[in-house]
Amino acid sequence: MEQNYIGENIRIYRERANLTQQQLADKVGVSWEMVSRYERSINSPFKKINRISNALNISKSLLMEKHVPNTYSNIEHRVPLFIQLPMSHKLNSDNTNYYYICPEWILKRDRECIAIDSSLIECEYDGIKKNGITYLSIQSKLEKDDLVLIRSNQGLSTKKYTNQIINVMGKVLAQEIRY
Repeated sequence: MEQNYIGENIRIYRERANLTQQQLADKVGVSWEMVSRYERSINSPFKKINRISNALNISKSLLMEKHVPNTYSNIEHRVPLFIQLPMSHKLNSDNTNYYYICPEWILKRDRECIAIDSSLIECEYDGIKKNGITYLSIQSKLEKDDLVLIRSNQGLSTKKYTNQIINVMGKVLAQEIRY
């Protein structure tokens, strides 16, 4: 399916509704495996889109639109935002439908940075809080003691960089904390 953001939207709104794939499947009248296939964009959900939107209590347009508001399309401070970890674990603009407006000074440090919802990160470093946005450079040269984001079996976490750390996803540039 070409429009893989529809599957991502189904997954996002299902999780926001605190539904499992089985619970959504029961409401829509399909198997949980089919919901999984919709979310992974293996099967098209178009025949069931009305039932899915009703089950999630949202309009079907929210499921069918790519979430890049037109008013943001020309803003230079727009960076890819990850509100969940992609299945591929690759943090690039092809793997998200969301964008975030970041401060200009961050873009001066790295024009290709990305934003990650900090609630996705298990913080091993005291300076990173769960409530905010973490900016990550995926191309910066790493130096000893840089704060880095790493991927493990448990998810994402932060650590001080050493040459022995593997699965480094990028260097943490800054965090924007929400109060």
